[in-house]
Amino acid sequence: MSMIRPIAWLAAIAVILGMAEGAGAQSMLTSPGEDSFWKFQPFRDPGYFEPDFQFFAPAEVNDFGGEEKPNTGLYFSFDRTYVNVSRPRDFFSFGSQAQGDFTWGNRIEVGYMQGDPSGWQAVFWHVNGPNESFVRSSFLQEITNQAGDFTSQTLSPGAIDSVNELKMSSFELNKIWRRPQFHNGTVFEPLAGYRYMNVRDYYRRQIVEAEIVGAPPRASATDEFFIKDSLGAVFENNMHGGQLGFRLFRQRGHWMLSTELRFFAMANFQYLKINTSRSALPNPDVLLVDGNASDLVNPFGNGQDVNRTYSEQHHTQFVFGGEVRGEASYELTRDINLRVGFVFLDLGQGIGRGNLMRLNNQAIQMSGVTFGFTVNR
Repeated sequence: MSMIRPIAWLAAIAVILGMAEGAGAQSMLTSPGEDSFWKFQPFRDPGYFEPDFQFFAPAEVNDFGGEEKPNTGLYFSFDRTYVNVSRPRDFFSFGSQAQGDFTWGNRIEVGYMQGDPSGWQAVFWHVNGPNESFVRSSFLQEITNQAGDFTSQTLSPGAIDSVNELKMSSFELNKIWRRPQFHNGTVFEPLAGYRYMNVRDYYRRQIVEAEIVGAPPRASATDEFFIKDSLGAVFENNMHGGQLGFRLFRQRGHWMLSTELRFFAMANFQYLKINTSRSALPNPDVLLVDGNASDLVNPFGNGQDVNRTYSEQHHTQFVFGGEVRGEASYELTRDINLRVGFVFLDLGQGIGRGNLMRLNNQAIQMSGVTFGFTVNR
């Protein structure tokens, strides 16, 4: 599977960083003043922060509206996302590329902030969909040769055509620096890191064709059969690259307002997998009325594959884009906040969709709302 390669790379990076942590720990035994080394690797012993696990302690709010001290230590965030995903270009979505479809997703963020102040964060985001398709149900074409001894009809009952079927997964590993508070209490946190994204676009086209060998009324039940032609493709985009961004937030009382901005550039390793098949269904339940198939029952039941092909293509593209987030959170307890916000993700170019490699430079936009909770963020 194509996921093995990025997982192997991440595992190699983790091993290297783990070795660096061990070397750093050894150097600290001989040089206690070199604590700055820990600023540049993501792994910390959770006991280093000495958490008291009092997540439900009363909220610590300044009664006089003064500045709130930003949190340090381990933190965790979970958001449920509901986003609109743009459709593929032109004929892949039957000319509806200006539209989009909504789908759900999950976003998880874990990390820590030290008193330096600096820290690390890992962000996981998965969008499961959309899964927009339609099933055709009307006759498309009827063909009868001049001799009258062969009748063929192209039908559509049960044929599935995709419009916008996609899945997206994203992983980020970021180094964060926290700048001193501004005079109005706003905190600025620049970040730089690595980002991996996997976008899988699914394409389906099906045609159901009824064929009657011999012109009615000479045709018999054994001469009648249906053929289903199917074309399926998976366009997988594996993107690796770097990103720069920042988080800006301000807390007053129980409320915290924050915004995040990221810009990224990535190399996209594309894999297009195409499957075609032709299935035959002998002796369907068809009623012939003046030579036309007027009734069809279960056109795909008990089908038999008579032909199947598979092909795979590879290519590389360049992707750039950005992500904007805005949130408002309410502090319920000392460590737990409930929050709601919006998100906009733009992959500006270099995304493959559909079933043609030559059209592998499309764009995707996702926009919608988020809601969830945070612990010590």
